[in-house]
Amino acid sequence: MPVTIRAQQAGIGLIEVLIAMLIVSIGSIGLLSMQVSGKRIGYDALQRSTATTLMRDIVERMRTNPAAVANYAANVGGYSIASEPSPNCVTAVCSPIQMAAHDLWEWEQALEGAAEIIEDNAQQRFVGGLVSPRACITHANGIVTVTIAWRGYQSTSNPTGPTCGSGADLYGDNDDQRQIVSITTYIEEI
Repeated sequence: MPVTIRAQQAGIGLIEVLIAMLIVSIGSIGLLSMQVSGKRIGYDALQRSTATTLMRDIVERMRTNPAAVANYAANVGGYSIASEPSPNCVTAVCSPIQMAAHDLWEWEQALEGAAEIIEDNAQQRFVGGLVSPRACITHANGIVTVTIAWRGYQSTSNPTGPTCGSGADLYGDNDDQRQIVSITTYIEEI
């Protein structure tokens, strides 16, 4: 019995469909990988933007309270300021030193994300701030340096320069996930 062309091509359509499905699957995996990578990069950018905004916030607080600029020099983060200083300078009149203490407390709360809270399993978590933040403010003769460190998503090399947060065992092996922003400015003391 002679073999017809149709018999020779039996199953070819199925192979073509399987190859097409393989190509679509590989493309879908690539697209998914790009989405995940884009989310990570976006999250890191959000963290950097938040850190920059917070850094500018404390500098402006210091500029509005020039009589107590030296009192802002501190290392904060990890709830190092246990409770709100008294008096509450939002509702009471405060001295410049009291204002500096209250500003630092409010700023640390913002670093930790206290403004946004998620409750799960009857526990509250702050989610509006940075991941494992540490901040260092130094002051010498009107020169103020503010540095904020946080945990980035990806491992990179440990940034050189400011050491704020380094060695705290918060940022991966050899601080390879430590991200920082820093600003140095002059604030004239009164």
